Amino acid sequence: MIELYVWPARWGLPSIDPASLSLIIYMQLVQPSKFVLVESVNPDLSPTGQLPFLKDGNEIIAPTSSIISSLVDDKNGFDTSTLKATFNPADAAWLAHAESNLGDLVFHMLYALHANWTELTHASIVYRFPVPQRYYVPHRLRQSYKRRLEGSGLWSLPGIEQETKHISKNRAPNEKVNPRDRFLKVFEREKVLEKARTTLDIYTRLLGEGTFFNGDQPSHLDAIVAAHILLLSRPPFPDPLLQDLVNTSYPSLVAHANRMYARTLSASLRTRDAAPDHESDVWETRLRFAFIGLTLGGIFTYLTAAISST
Repeated sequence: MIELYVWPARWGLPSIDPASLSLIIYMQLVQPSKFVLVESVNPDLSPTGQLPFLKDGNEIIAPTSSIISSLVDDKNGFDTSTLKATFNPADAAWLAHAESNLGDLVFHMLYALHANWTELTHASIVYRFPVPQRYYVPHRLRQSYKRRLEGSGLWSLPGIEQETKHISKNRAPNEKVNPRDRFLKVFEREKVLEKARTTLDIYTRLLGEGTFFNGDQPSHLDAIVAAHILLLSRPPFPDPLLQDLVNTSYPSLVAHANRMYARTLSASLRTRDAAPDHESDVWETRLRFAFIGLTLGGIFTYLTAAISST
């Protein structure tokens, strides 16, 4: 039984990460129940430093493109004819577009919006990390998405939102809200909504009246789009900015995502957590090197100061 390492399950979905969820859906399309999901919060286990990755015996396969290529190998027990039917090379540009643009929308909801990060995302993943990693790794993870979202113009909102929230807490009861702060918040939120509409309109037109993007047979593109729409429409977001937009204005995409869910994820999946000793060994190794580095740095600093004083 091959093992698929993914970010953990939450909110009724087998993973909180769109790349992991997309691959789970796709593998369920190709041949269900031929793999075990291994929930992990340690991407350092992967040769690429990212989840998901596939483990087949002693062989570790990543990234996703390499995983899909490996599925053609009959030794994995996958139905090659089904695999070929669900993978259309002509979709390559669409796959990249969906992962980039729909991914930005999902990551904006999970990591950029302050209320969603503090009350939902952080609260959902922090307990999975060992001590002391839980005190800094989730914030480092958020920072990694900040760099990506700043490039797409989807990070500016939380600073304004957080600042406005802070001001409101410290404002006197009779003190009025600064109209400029309110305008900036509304303007930034509308900018995010407009960017989301531009992306979602594309996939609404591409789907049209069809059941799936390539006709009656679901494809890899269906798996990727459905995973992102599920992560936009289902989690209990405290700030449902894009969730409300998706659920009210894009019913065809929500219906498509629900069809894919029913087809691939409605049945129970085989899951297990990553072996604690395996996860902790990696973290302990990293901490050990960090400790050695700090120790050597302290010694060097002390010797430098001693030499300078003499």
